[in-house]
Amino acid sequence: DAGIQSFCCVDQCNALMEALERSIAHPVASPGLIAELVEALPSDTVAAPRNLSSPLRWKLGTIAEQHGGHVPLHGRLFAQWMHHAFP
Repeated sequence: DAGIQSFCCVDQCNALMEALERSIAHPVASPGLIAELVEALPSDTVAAPRNLSSPLRWKLGTIAEQHGGHVPLHGRLFAQWMHHAFP
């Protein structure tokens, strides 16, 4: 069961990342752009459109502060953030 669940989660995560990558078309992006795109991005667990919570926006801003004002899409912190945005 764990193998099947992991495989399904990976597919969902990949689909969400691919959607963001297509929209952004750059390895980094501003937290505002990411927030706007994520708010419009539906998943199996989250309906869209939606408003991101203040803590999620704050964390995204914190990631950007650590990287010169932009969020690296393929960094560990952003991957963790995505798991909070799409539980």
